[in-house]
Amino acid sequence: MAYREQLRRWLGTLLAMMAIVLLTGCAGRVVPPEPSLLEQPVDIYLLDHGRHASLVLPRESGGVVRYSYGDWRWYVEGRQHALSGAAAMLWPTDAGIGRAVHPDIDAPEQFHRLAPEGLTDIYPLEADMGRVQALKRRLDAHFERADVEPVPSEQYGLEFVPYPRGYSAAHQSNLVVAQWLRELDFEVRGSPWLSNWRVTPR
Repeated sequence: MAYREQLRRWLGTLLAMMAIVLLTGCAGRVVPPEPSLLEQPVDIYLLDHGRHASLVLPRESGGVVRYSYGDWRWYVEGRQHALSGAAAMLWPTDAGIGRAVHPDIDAPEQFHRLAPEGLTDIYPLEADMGRVQALKRRLDAHFERADVEPVPSEQYGLEFVPYPRGYSAAHQSNLVVAQWLRELDFEVRGSPWLSNWRVTPR
């Protein structure tokens, strides 16, 4: 009975999320911060891979670093089948954050080298360097824990470590990337749940 109740709750959550997606037009509209408020503007990039997104940030010493988030079984263990995908949507599953440092890549024309899963769109954006550094420090802290050994994924060209909050319909890869953008002072309107992004000038 407890299992059925839990399943019913998560089905309700999934249906609510799908309703939100439909009501918001199935697109995440990214509104950059006011340019005059950027003390030290730097280029960042939102990458759309078709079903999921990742974020590319500059390195102070040159090159870029790419971050992504996803279900551990799907992205790391390679269990990419319908049952695994449904489980990730119905109740929280183990999640991972992926990172790849590319000191020799610094232009969008080279980004095909850092995304072996493919690219649907590249969205160049500007953010403040101070906020970018703060976000990088927070994300990198997951990789700097002494008890964590990153797990490489050849399919995605990333190294993954466990993420403390589970993957679910309400906390999936595109929604997490949207949260990272908000930390960089972007507005994200609507829902990028289906990795359908639009950049709207302020």
